[in-house]
This record gives sequence, C-alpha cells and structure tokens, in this order.
Amino acid sequence: MAERDPNLLRGAERVHELTRMVVEKSKLPDDHEWTNILLPHLEVMSTSETFPHPKVVFRFTVHPHHSNRLGNLHGGCIATLFDYCTTMPLALVSRPDFWHHLGVSRTLNTTYLRPVPIGTEVLIECEAVQIGRRLASLRGVMRRAGGDGEIFATCEHGKYNTDPEPSKI
Repeated sequence: MAERDPNLLRGAERVHELTRMVVEKSKLPDDHEWTNILLPHLEVMSTSETFPHPKVVFRFTVHPHHSNRLGNLHGGCIATLFDYCTTMPLALVSRPDFWHHLGVSRTLNTTYLRPVPIGTEVLIECEAVQIGRRLASLRGVMRRAGGDGEIFATCEHGKYNTDPEPSKI
C-alpha cells in the first residue's frame, strides 16, 4: 500500500494511516524506538467522529515480550498504549487549524485494576471527554475482548495543543 500523507487525511482515514505508518516504521532495521515491540500489535477496530466525544477502539494481544516477570502485561506498556491510543480521538477531528499536530501529554494518569496475562486479547476504548483550543481531556479503558469485558486498567490523559497560532495576515 502506498504511503499517504496523514496531514492531508481527515477522520478515520487519518487514524488508520497514522497507525499503519507506526507499524511500517517499526519494521525498518535501523529503527530502534522502544515502542516498536508494542504498537505493531495494535489494530483499529472502530472509530466515531461524533462530537463532542469522538471515539476510537483498538485491539491488542499481550505477547511474552510485553510482560513483566510475573507473566502479565507490564505497567509501562499499559501506560504507553494509553498514551498512543487515547491521542487518536484527536486525530479523528483534527484539521490544520485545530489540533493538527495532536499535541503533547501534560498528564497521563493510569489506574491498574487487575493483571493482564500473556495471551490475553484486550480492547482499548478511547474517547475525548473535552477538546478545547489549547487543552484536551481524554479517557481510555482497557478491557478483555469478548466474554465478560472485564476492565483491566483505565486512563485519564491531558494534552496540550502545540500547533502554532494561526497567521493574522
């Protein structure tokens, strides 16, 4: 598939292309970013651009190289997944004059409720709680895919918009 410029895309197309690009970049032999062991295992399951709460749902399966010494998904991996995934509702509604660069994290509060064993398939449900001109509040829930939908972890993510001020000419 030919690479498309995600800056020219909108909505669900942008989320899918950004995620595809992360996966492709992770396959490069000279790319040693530590998230390469996590993000290639993400799959976009659904998106909703409906304001005021755009949503994205991802699927992720825990592999042995994502685990801690107890055989469960490492807490740092959970926080990193939330950092990436909860940003994607912003990508759904961004445009050149509104959250175009997706901002930077101000806060990332993760609550770990129960262990996530190797082999577990989870859904990461993410939504924008509030999106303003400079600040956004995002939420994530990591739950078991299928079955009982047991919740493993939750997240509150605060972001600051780093887009330059629009020209006044």
